[in-house]
Amino acid sequence: MNENERLRRLHELRVLDTAPEALFDALVQAAAAITGMPMSLLSLMDQHRQWFKANHGLPGVSSTPREVAFCHHVVTDSRSVEVHDARTDPRFASNPMVTGEPGIRAYAGFPIRTSNGATVGSLCVLGPVPGTLTDGQREALARLAQAASLALESRLELMEQRDRAEHEAAEARRLATTSQALEAELRERQQFLQRTGKLSRVGGWELDLVTHALRWSEQTCAIHEVPADYVPPLDEALSFYPPGARLVIQKAVERCLAEGEPWDLELPLVTARGRRIWVRTVGARETKAGRPVRLAGAIQDVTDRRRALEALQASERRFRQLFEYSLSLICTHDLEGVLLSVNPAAANSLGYAVHQMLGRSLTEFMPARRRAGFADYLQRIATQGMDAGVMELEAADGGQRYWRYQNLREDSTEGPYVLGSAQDITEEHRYQRLLVEWSTRDPLTKAFNRRYLEQLEQWVVDGRRWGCVVLDLDHFKAINDSFGHARGDEILIATATLLGDCCRDEDAVVRLGGDEFLLVVSDPLRLPALSTDIQAEAAQRGIGVSTGWAKAEPREPVAVVVARADEVLYAQRLERRAPK
Repeated sequence: MNENERLRRLHELRVLDTAPEALFDALVQAAAAITGMPMSLLSLMDQHRQWFKANHGLPGVSSTPREVAFCHHVVTDSRSVEVHDARTDPRFASNPMVTGEPGIRAYAGFPIRTSNGATVGSLCVLGPVPGTLTDGQREALARLAQAASLALESRLELMEQRDRAEHEAAEARRLATTSQALEAELRERQQFLQRTGKLSRVGGWELDLVTHALRWSEQTCAIHEVPADYVPPLDEALSFYPPGARLVIQKAVERCLAEGEPWDLELPLVTARGRRIWVRTVGARETKAGRPVRLAGAIQDVTDRRRALEALQASERRFRQLFEYSLSLICTHDLEGVLLSVNPAAANSLGYAVHQMLGRSLTEFMPARRRAGFADYLQRIATQGMDAGVMELEAADGGQRYWRYQNLREDSTEGPYVLGSAQDITEEHRYQRLLVEWSTRDPLTKAFNRRYLEQLEQWVVDGRRWGCVVLDLDHFKAINDSFGHARGDEILIATATLLGDCCRDEDAVVRLGGDEFLLVVSDPLRLPALSTDIQAEAAQRGIGVSTGWAKAEPREPVAVVVARADEVLYAQRLERRAPK
């Protein structure tokens, strides 16, 4: 694919220079977490620049010139590029991103390809120290790049669906307005005829029942596309109507003559020039001295209104088909959140029949912990006219479902309502959580690994109270040497289980490495008793341990608090092992 075609496909995605979006931010954060590199970008390669749809680790930077972009090589070669140390790579050694800030050394980029094969950018990770990815990390990044490609095209598809829906709605409103205007015009003409006591010559006609002479007004002649002085015989006047319509109006005339019943009909008509139109014709009987003397009425070309109604009906049919058969999850609800309509795809996503959801509030399908935030969502819809994000719902089987939605407020004659369109991203959400768990959990003990300390630093920034207990296994090397690593692994797992049994839901067990563990405690007042309980429980389970604890002071770095706990541990171990 040549460069012009690639750029055309990139611009068709309608994503350049748009605001950050949570999904793409999550992808680069996952990439950084998987590789341990501090910087990760979702880069899209324009003609003269690379622009970042998502940026983790390079605050304040939204784009760079294409000539200094590492990702340029990924796009040009349409394959992944990995650099162990940029200083030794001739392609990048003099790059200002290497010689200056941010001092890039390690780089790995994976192509983002659209469904038609255009490489529009890359998902990359960067680091300030030389490094090489593992095979597992490469596979994970390649999958994340594929997820980014799918997300970009799904985003475009949703925007196009919304544009089409808005266009059809606007056209339907325009045609409905035309229809209402024509109806009002006809009513005004009827009222005028009633006020004057005789028929208007504009679009009027009358039939003398004594002489059988038929007269048409100038406008009636214009509707039939005949000369203004045309004087048609009755049979010829009826012949402008197709056979089926002719039979209808003949019967209406007969009833009017016999019973005095007026008529008001809409019928097809073929003009003298062969043009097919629709007319509204009204007629009534006039009497004199108790005897019928004439029929009089009016006629109007209502073709535009009929076409407007037919277009509106066609639009409604198309919308209904889209609503019923779309794979997207579509629903409408009022400004209180009560569901007005739900398409089968949305109902199936939650395991309900459509009728089981109608008339119920969306909050009934939410976990209890999410319901408080629903009022904020309704407020944003009411004030901003739209809202977008991810909504967590509860299916009929009790399972969690995650919908990425983009909802708009619409106004109708029946009152305002919210039109919602969503995608079920439950599997994507589960996969993202799994990726994060893989990157933050110790595979042996299932405890958190050292990356958890990054979250703990946020506790410090937020001013939260906390403390910690550090734990070392006694004589662990001797156990490994004497009984083998399998036995050592069993003791490590048992130690993590012991700590988990001693902690609360808001606490966390962290394996720092080797035989070192850290128990993060949210209530520092529990520390002395907790340290004692851990030693007693370990002794009861036959595990030799040493512990130390420390309470964090306000704004005290995590490393300092852990070091203080280590000092206590070593002091107690020396005291315990000192000769008596």
